[in-house]
Amino acid sequence: MYELSDTIVAVSSPTSDKRVIVRITGPETFDICRVGFGPSIETPIPDGGASSTLLSGHLALDDELEIDAKLYLFRAPHSYTGDDVAEIHVYTNRAVTEAAVGNLLSADARIRMAEPGEFTARAYLNGKIDLAQAEAVNEIIVSSNEYQLAAAEKLLAGRLAGTTASLRESLMDCLSLIEAGLDFSGEDIEFISRPEAVKRLAEIKDQLKQLLAGSISYESLIEMPAVGIAGAPNAGKSSLLNKLLGKERSIVSSKHKTTRDVLTGLWTLAHCQCVLFDCAGLLTDANNILDELAQEAAIEALRNSDVVIFCTDMSKTEWNVDLAIRKLIKPKILVPVATKCDLLGEEVLSECLARLNDLFDEEFMPISSRTGAAMEPLQATIDKELIDQFDVPRASAVALTARHKRAVTEAIENVGVSIDELKAGNDEVAAMTLRAAHRAVCDIESAAGGPAPVDEQILEQIFSRFCIGK
Repeated sequence: MYELSDTIVAVSSPTSDKRVIVRITGPETFDICRVGFGPSIETPIPDGGASSTLLSGHLALDDELEIDAKLYLFRAPHSYTGDDVAEIHVYTNRAVTEAAVGNLLSADARIRMAEPGEFTARAYLNGKIDLAQAEAVNEIIVSSNEYQLAAAEKLLAGRLAGTTASLRESLMDCLSLIEAGLDFSGEDIEFISRPEAVKRLAEIKDQLKQLLAGSISYESLIEMPAVGIAGAPNAGKSSLLNKLLGKERSIVSSKHKTTRDVLTGLWTLAHCQCVLFDCAGLLTDANNILDELAQEAAIEALRNSDVVIFCTDMSKTEWNVDLAIRKLIKPKILVPVATKCDLLGEEVLSECLARLNDLFDEEFMPISSRTGAAMEPLQATIDKELIDQFDVPRASAVALTARHKRAVTEAIENVGVSIDELKAGNDEVAAMTLRAAHRAVCDIESAAGGPAPVDEQILEQIFSRFCIGK
């Protein structure tokens, strides 16, 4: 797959960065840096001592051109890859960078261009990180939103490895006791009874199921859930949007049809984030082409949302128009709110709320965007609905890739088979399937040389998704 004895080089910084980082790793790293920098380095490269060194100097591109450069040296095993690592930092453009890398490749046959993911693969193969952490590096690189980045950072910090470590140990402990019983089957020694082994495995199976059920998938992190605000014109939608976002995102006016486009903002709740949007007030009849277009955009946006906050102005005397508009939308989850409750006295408010609930056959929550009344209960309701009904990221959840989920599912299935075989008295078969379950859990985050080496094809599939230089 990868030849660890090679010395490799690649640009490891994004093309959009002004500072370019050229990374080198391998056994010949420091010798190549001596040749590449030659006498331009103000301080000679140390042969030992500190695990890291920073040198300032000049990088020669040809006989006439030199550019200022910083050289960072990291000695094995105190480096990202576990081998000697050098990073050349320069402020330049892509053409100069390509020339510099080309000079390094042409000046010394001992160095070659790195393959995609080869730096991180070396970190894994040298035991610096486990496989789940290696995958996390790529997830951080390709993260498209805050959820993905946060989830990938948890993986890189070893969150998943910590979760699976106790499961792996429990599986091995139970397996060892069962196999010990098989080894001494001819003697009157019982290391663990079948009922006790079944009980332990049932607990492990439940823990695996909880890991799977309590996780979130990276696929669910691509888009945030959407919460729409709907209602008749002048029902208080724009004021509610501004209040919930904590800023003036939408124009507030007593005039009808102030909002025509779909206005969005990032809404942070207690346990998740979502996209909150306000659109044009819905109409039972459109008077012109602008009204029709605004109506179509609003209905389409609400149709695609996960939750709709339906606003009704409770200070009005009748709500026939609101009732007709309510029939236009068919949300997955509806949260009805009675706006402008601050305009009514306590007795009148109670009476109006009862009439609203009876007319719409739904429980309305009285709120006020002006005073902030019931804003916290409203946010808590939306937060709970999103967490309960949809696969949205939760702060406490572990993010699993598709490969992780397959491994956990395989472990659950094998533990289940082991339980059935133990109940049937087939201890040898139970031990065999329990080994398969242990291997599946190990494959989630096994490091090279660990108890369960990962198949080379799996490694190639994982690291082929990386970009060069990572």
